[in-house]
Amino acid sequence: HQVHLAFSHTMKGQDYNMDLLQKFIDQQATLIDYEPIVDNNGKRKIAFGRFAGIAGAVDSFHIAGKKFAAKKLASSLENVRQTWQYTSIEEIKESFSAIDLTQGEPLQVVIVGTGNVGKGSQEVCQWLGLPEISAEELLSGKRPEGNWYAMVSSRHINRHKNNKAFDMQEFIKQGAESYESTFDQLLGKFDILLQTPYWTVKYPKHLTKERMQANLDKLPLVIGDISCDINGSLECTTQITDIDTPAITYCAKKDETINGVIADGVTVVSIDNLPCELSLDASNHFSNILKNYLPDIMNIDLSQPLEKSGLDPDLAKGVIVYNGKLTANFHYLQTYLDEYNSKVNS
Repeated sequence: HQVHLAFSHTMKGQDYNMDLLQKFIDQQATLIDYEPIVDNNGKRKIAFGRFAGIAGAVDSFHIAGKKFAAKKLASSLENVRQTWQYTSIEEIKESFSAIDLTQGEPLQVVIVGTGNVGKGSQEVCQWLGLPEISAEELLSGKRPEGNWYAMVSSRHINRHKNNKAFDMQEFIKQGAESYESTFDQLLGKFDILLQTPYWTVKYPKHLTKERMQANLDKLPLVIGDISCDINGSLECTTQITDIDTPAITYCAKKDETINGVIADGVTVVSIDNLPCELSLDASNHFSNILKNYLPDIMNIDLSQPLEKSGLDPDLAKGVIVYNGKLTANFHYLQTYLDEYNSKVNS
């Protein structure tokens, strides 16, 4: 009975990982996923969010430099490297603070999400020296010329279907049942989008293919989809990219995806293992947190039911499979497994 700790990418029933989940069950193993290990306020306790935010923003600026070049536009980003090509966060900071933003096209950046990932992306904008404008300035049309970044949260880009005031708790509970996206109000006001929030199918989508086709001349040049949801909130994220080939370009007019960066369309960075590009910084941070949990994991009594196994209650929240069976909180995944197995066996 093996015990595995991993970011398994199975919690949303991701079809590309249902075979992995089935294997844990078949082998009567125990799977502890880092993602659902949260404190009483729902804050993740073992997280790479900041590092994903930093690497996602740096990679997006790197690709934006290539996008401006493909469009034959001058850019201050032409020498920005991909995250893994810097030795540390300190080196990125130094390099970015030396960039002269007066060279080339203005940088106008929107960060969606204000959690750890969003704040990591915000740090990179600050290292670049981009001034911040408020979400209200952005929405009202009073945004300045030149370089800036803005952070927007769910309340700025969703509205209640019955014109009621936005309520975050209601939005989390009811999602698209009660709310619809107003993301089109932002289109045409920025060139680079950094998408950072957690998303599932219960929430409204912000860039459907229809919305992109209706706003062809207003679409951003580059999207860093750090949330990395295939065909999710941003339907231009048609596939995962990787560190070696970080970008795809989605042409909404033709509804087709091309590998790499071209002048037309929206170029998307959708790497799902971004912290690997900051391996030293991220590993030190992660291992310093994880080592506090190791004695508890070592002492788990797998001969007992989960609630009597002696596992720390926070860690227990992360157990998706226990001795080959889905735990109570994750029974909903059986539906996705059945769907996957019926496809495989048909």
